[in-house]
Order: sequence, then structure tokens, then C-alpha cells
Amino acid sequence: MNKIKPKILIVEDEPIISSDIEMTLEELGYDVTGIEDNAEDALASLTENKPDLILLDINLEGDIDGVMLAEDINKQFKIPFVFLTSNADKLTINRVKRTNPSGFILKPFNSKDLQSNIEIALYSSKKTIDTNDDLTTYFFIKEAGGLVKVKIEDVMFVQADDNYSKIFTTNKMYILSSTLKKVGEKLPDTNFVRIHRSYIVNVNFIDKLKDGYLFIGKHQLTIGRNYHEGLNNRITKL
Repeated sequence: MNKIKPKILIVEDEPIISSDIEMTLEELGYDVTGIEDNAEDALASLTENKPDLILLDINLEGDIDGVMLAEDINKQFKIPFVFLTSNADKLTINRVKRTNPSGFILKPFNSKDLQSNIEIALYSSKKTIDTNDDLTTYFFIKEAGGLVKVKIEDVMFVQADDNYSKIFTTNKMYILSSTLKKVGEKLPDTNFVRIHRSYIVNVNFIDKLKDGYLFIGKHQLTIGRNYHEGLNNRITKL
């Protein structure tokens, strides 16, 4: 039986460096799912390919640098990442620490540096998943005559549809023959809040609030008049 290779995404805007990393990873026995040089394409690749680990350059060109991208990764994907950087100044270190990276490699680095950081990151990630993978972190949904496991942390929001409910996750939409109220009773209060008689949302996925609407990715959801206070109590404002 062939051994499954860990999948790694490279996010690096220097073509020579990214090509060198790709070659090194393949020699070490890893599967490179892609090479991206900006945050937008990296997020799209994460959604499509679902790697096990990300090698992330801090100094990406564009409006979103590697640290800002790491914050989005924590929010949307929960995939471990290892920073690559040529800067180790105090300001950079302080910014990096807040994102809880699985590793930090200074350029230039060799294959041993890369492999040791990757293996530690993958091992730590697996331990976390094994520890938390219990009945309180997922539920099963009936689909195509069977049951599909859905992680609660992947649920972005739930929408009422008469006596049915639509569950929108990070990669798929499911339809349940249950009311929104019944579905809400199965979701933890720590992450989920009702914003309308037709919507329950995961606060971790809220991108923007504006003019009585809440935005999650491409979805625009109405905030009910009676739900503003409850929502405001669940979000942090600066």
C-alpha cells in the first residue's frame, strides 16, 4: 500500500525561492498542492485543495501580507502554517506571535530546517485533531441514503426554509428536514448567534456589518431588528 504524502501549499512571491522550495519538498517526499504569490490566490487554493500544511512567506506583495493572511487562515480553515521570512526584528516577531504559527524559518534555510519544522507542525496538528475529535465537535447529516460527518467549526451559517434548514459550510450546502430552532439547539452558543428569524451565523466567519446587513464571503444576510443587540454583544469592536 502506498504511503499518503502530506500535502503542502507554498505561498511565496519570489519565483526562484518558491521553485527551490517545491523541488526540496518533492525530494523529501511531500506533495506540493500549488505555489501562490498573493493572498487572494492562496485562499482560493486552500478552498480547492485543502492542504495539510502551508509554508507562508511573511513579506507578500499587495495589500495583504503573510501575517494578515495567517489571520484569515486561522479564521476560515484551521490549517497549520509555518512562516518563512528574512526578517526577525521585534515588530515582526510580535505580529507573528499573535497568529500562533506552527513554525518560523529564517531565510536562507536548508532542507533539514524545512523538514524538521514541517514534521513538528504536522505532528502537533494531528495531536490537536485527535484530542478534539469527539461528539461535541461534529454532527451527522443525512445525505444520499447515508450519513455525512460535518464539523461544527466548518458551519458558516444556517438559513430557515419553511420546515427545512439549509446549512452552509466552508465547502458545501446541506438541506435538513428540521426547523431552524431545532438546528440551533445543536449548535454551541460560544460560536453561533441568531441574527434574524431566518438566520443563525457562526461569528468566526463574519466579514463585515453594514446598513443592517451581515456579510459572510459572498453571502449577504439581513440582520433582524430585534437581533441587533444580541449580535453586538457577541462581537468585539475597537
